[in-house]
Amino acid sequence: MNKDTIILIAEEPRDFEVLIAGAVALGGKPVAIYAGPDADAQKIAAMGARVLHFGELTEGALFADAADAFENAITSEGGSVILGRSTKAVQEIAGKLAVRLNAGVVNDATSLAWDDDALLLTHLVYGGSAVRIEKATGSVIALLGPSAFEPVTLPAGEVVACNDAIEVGPFRLLDVIEKEEEQVDLGAAKIVVCVGRGIGTQENLAAIEAFARKLGAEMTCTRPITEVNEWMARSRYLGVSGTTIKPDVYIGFGISGQVQHTVGMNGAKTVVVVNKDKNAPFFKQCDLGLVADVDKVLPYL
Repeated sequence: MNKDTIILIAEEPRDFEVLIAGAVALGGKPVAIYAGPDADAQKIAAMGARVLHFGELTEGALFADAADAFENAITSEGGSVILGRSTKAVQEIAGKLAVRLNAGVVNDATSLAWDDDALLLTHLVYGGSAVRIEKATGSVIALLGPSAFEPVTLPAGEVVACNDAIEVGPFRLLDVIEKEEEQVDLGAAKIVVCVGRGIGTQENLAAIEAFARKLGAEMTCTRPITEVNEWMARSRYLGVSGTTIKPDVYIGFGISGQVQHTVGMNGAKTVVVVNKDKNAPFFKQCDLGLVADVDKVLPYL
């Protein structure tokens, strides 16, 4: 396997930060493959990667349509380790590239390490209830979450223009309608406050939000808060099909601690839990647990 060059693929410039950190962790030179505006290619280069830039996608093209052009670039660079962000668009193109490059794909990778000439990949399986370690001896595409690696500072790289045309495939993009929902980068949060249905009322939610502001923390929630109560935006949901984070401090209110949620935050360095149910599973994996009603605890906090 080629340890010297690590190929990086993402749709958005900000997503390359974690990929560059992953490449550095593996001791390789980060080479980013990007299709988008010139200014964004320069931003990626400023993060420390050499950028193979294909320009903006033609009207109607989907990100997956770049598979042929990206394959040529990867083959030319001799890259056998490809890191991508675990987003829907990158997952789609990863499937196409895997077939073309005869590569394996590992989704939701949490750590990477060399074992002689093989790559060990740790990732979550069974909805986050287990961790699997796999060994890749050939080409592999590892898709990472937003907080898989801590950001690093590198000297700026260069942007190399690539002339391969990206043709519109059998599916044509007709329109993009932005969701009317706040966007938040939870992966960058050092302190996170999370709420579950056990908080009881929206009044308690407002008090917890005020508490989070005093801490300079980001607010997050469990799935029912977004999809049942509709009290918070889905972009703040942690769990199996939500966001995965690794904050310094996680504080949970009214959360039982089922694996569907804890898979989203089990990388937290310090976990604090407040729940009135002394038998809540969360108390078995927290650093500090308080058995109490949320509305009685909040005035003291």
